[in-house]
Amino acid sequence: MKFSDLVQIIWKNMWKRRTRTIFTMSGVVIGCLAVFIISSITNGFQKYLTDEMESMMDTSVITLTPYWGAEEGKDKKEGASKKTKLDNKSVEELEKLYFITEVMPKKYTNVSTKLKKTEGFARVLATDFITNKEEDLLFGRYPRKGSKEIVLGYETAKELLGYTWEEKVKDEDEYNSLIGKSVKMGINLGYDEDGKLIDGKKFSAKIVGVLSNGKMEYNYLIQAPIKFVDSIIKSNVNLPKEEIDKMLNTYEEIGVKVDDKSKLEEYEETLKSMGYSTRSLIDFEKQSKSMLLGVTLVLGTLAGISLLVAALGITNTMDMAIYERNKEIGVIKVIGGSLNDVRKIFVGEACAISFTGGSIAIVLGLIVDLIINNVGKSMTQSIMGQPISSIAIPSIGLIIGILTFSLFIGFIAGILPANKAAKTNVITAIR
Repeated sequence: MKFSDLVQIIWKNMWKRRTRTIFTMSGVVIGCLAVFIISSITNGFQKYLTDEMESMMDTSVITLTPYWGAEEGKDKKEGASKKTKLDNKSVEELEKLYFITEVMPKKYTNVSTKLKKTEGFARVLATDFITNKEEDLLFGRYPRKGSKEIVLGYETAKELLGYTWEEKVKDEDEYNSLIGKSVKMGINLGYDEDGKLIDGKKFSAKIVGVLSNGKMEYNYLIQAPIKFVDSIIKSNVNLPKEEIDKMLNTYEEIGVKVDDKSKLEEYEETLKSMGYSTRSLIDFEKQSKSMLLGVTLVLGTLAGISLLVAALGITNTMDMAIYERNKEIGVIKVIGGSLNDVRKIFVGEACAISFTGGSIAIVLGLIVDLIINNVGKSMTQSIMGQPISSIAIPSIGLIIGILTFSLFIGFIAGILPANKAAKTNVITAIR
């Protein structure tokens, strides 16, 4: 039997019993549509999380932190003791590694702030701004290395303008009014017997920049050059020398910039083997994929049950067709049709029903994704203040996968009825 003849017979039979075909096909459409939408939303959510992390951190940077609660020299891993502190020795060790282009030690300290009559408290991040991006600034610039300049997080700047945390700034140009002004800062030294906060020596710092609201990691921080923060620490004569030395020589974290982003995971493993606790964009992607995989599997299982029911429906439809087309089967055999020709007709019809259902599901899925993205864009704009343009993202791999899987379902569902039809007795069929 020619392929063109086979296609003609399949199409003729599907059209002749179109009502039954449509109902049978609907099960495949529902199952494939569910898989398509679930996968699209998962892809969109994964991309959103990755983009958010990339906006908050340099993708070529690995952040090193000390192991909390571990003893130095204990809990050995791959021959290296776990680092329980990060200091200048750690910086020197890291600067010698061939794949590291920049080493960025960071330390944090709490300060009191005063701008005119507005007083408050903030957390200062001492850093050298190597990985900071100019596009992350709302106004101004980043401080120069070694200067007495600072850049404010979005929420910290709002507090210095006299707003509470709950209030919204009416006009963001108000932030620009802070540029060039000096703010008084003093390190918190603890509390006295009456519970009153003890401030260290006050220093003036010039505000040269304000970060945009998108930098969530830095929204509640003041960033200042590390040498400037060290000079404030040294000025606190009320602190014991040992405490000052510890504050000067200890870092909460160290950022390292690598020469090749594609080898980020390999470099991260190398640093772990040296005893450092690490985190990077790779770790975040693994965690988010693991979380989304669990949700996708649960929802995908429900969609899979729908496809199983659809496959049983196809099998039932083709099985019923055998009794209705007994004479047709007998005639095909009488005029020289082989058993394989009969099998091809029934398997072909099952595949055609399933494949068409999968194709319709893809078209409907693209329409639904478009609606989700448009509605989601307007909703996120009103709720979050910035739109998320792509909540559901279909992929070529997803489309090919659904078409292939739907074809496979049709093939499996059609085998049993096809074999049954091939065994039909010719004499009984044409009687």
